[in-house]
Amino acid sequence: MALISEQDRQLVAARLATLSSPVRLLFFTQTIGAPESTLIARQIIDEIASISDKVTVEEVNFVLEKERAAQYGVADIPGIVLLRGDEDTRMRFLGAPAGYEFASLLEAVVLAGSTDSGLSAESRRQIAEGVKERLELLVFVTPTCPHCPRAVTLAHRMAVEHPLITATCVEATEFMDLSRQYRVNGVPKTVVNSTGEILGALPEDQFVAAVLPPPVETPPTA
Repeated sequence: MALISEQDRQLVAARLATLSSPVRLLFFTQTIGAPESTLIARQIIDEIASISDKVTVEEVNFVLEKERAAQYGVADIPGIVLLRGDEDTRMRFLGAPAGYEFASLLEAVVLAGSTDSGLSAESRRQIAEGVKERLELLVFVTPTCPHCPRAVTLAHRMAVEHPLITATCVEATEFMDLSRQYRVNGVPKTVVNSTGEILGALPEDQFVAAVLPPPVETPPTA
């Protein structure tokens, strides 16, 4: 049974028609002992790929191809990594992108298939000037949260914008150990480099400012 209705397929097709570059979805799974969400995630990405010939799915065995999993920082399954051709966009999904998070996945595919992050000129300037070392963003979500896609997409836009930023959408109820580790009591919650926290779906300017390290003040000259 198809997860995407015929009406929604037409909307998805319209969005995917904007792709200017091929998109590869690396799907990390395993043959034995995979959680049920792995089957759901695979069906979702397969249906997206069936709508556009610019989207392909490549299955990666999480157990047998540990080096490849480590290469992309995938620590569990199901995991999805988005590539623009052979280029890593640094956008990730951990868990099945179901419910409202289907919109996050679709937007990520569109981002991967373009060369524009979609951020404002001011956000781009702040990111270019403020990012000097790696930033790892974990955006915790649930499929029933209508506000979560906004936070996920902003984090993904930042990842596309700068090579030192990686952003992962984490389905909180599938990965309870991670949710407990980062004290996720509500979603969306964005964790920055394992220590910083952003609660809620903020407007772009506030989100970017919250993610970036505070500017270093230059002492006045004598």
